[in-house]
Amino acid sequence: MESIEPRKARETQRQRIDAAMEALSKLLRGNVVNRGEAVKLLEEVYKGKAVQPLRGKAWPEDIWDKEMATLYVIAKYALMLDEENPKLFHKLFDYEETLEETANIIREHSVEEARKLALFMLGGNVDDNTVARLLRVIATAVVMGFKSEDELIDLLRKLSKVFPEQERTVRKYARYFIALRVAQAIAAGMIRSRIDKEAFKQALAAKIGLEKIMPDDEYIAFIASTVFEVPRKRLQRILSIGEEKRRKQK
Repeated sequence: MESIEPRKARETQRQRIDAAMEALSKLLRGNVVNRGEAVKLLEEVYKGKAVQPLRGKAWPEDIWDKEMATLYVIAKYALMLDEENPKLFHKLFDYEETLEETANIIREHSVEEARKLALFMLGGNVDDNTVARLLRVIATAVVMGFKSEDELIDLLRKLSKVFPEQERTVRKYARYFIALRVAQAIAAGMIRSRIDKEAFKQALAAKIGLEKIMPDDEYIAFIASTVFEVPRKRLQRILSIGEEKRRKQK
């Protein structure tokens, strides 16, 4: 199956984009340049609109700081805030800027050179959280329709070579991204049957080309219902969920 068009991708993210726009508007009006204050305001706006951060099943303590990646993507690619208000932009999103620049370096350089430059950019330490946050910035731009899916796929492949010690984290994120994209395709109306779902999932996993990255349908269902607010009844027609429980009840 074809990938999700940027316009369709943004349609599935309308509530999150609106929330990000509102948060950015408040940050600009209040001239907020403190990262901690910005994170708190983002959380308040999301909760006021009942919008979930982009996530899997986990709810880490720093989820709202991680969700600043969404604000970064909207600020840069939708509002061009890096050009319109560079001082505020660089103050708030210095970390995301570094992560995106590092992602580009990893994709564009040889393995040895990419590792050396990435370590320099990231202060000499690349742990699993750093890898996940680097991937999150690019994945968010893809899900929002501002970057090509191929850019993230290239990054996933290259990261496992540049930082082989982080291969498990890369594979875990690849699994999450596949689940996220399948859920988004369901929300966009591209996937309407179990055959569609399986074709989309298998095709994306094959494109990424890493081992042990196939998400199960329960995981996809969680993201589809939580992040994209797809009705459970619709998910039951497309995904193999709750079947074991239903069999036991018979």
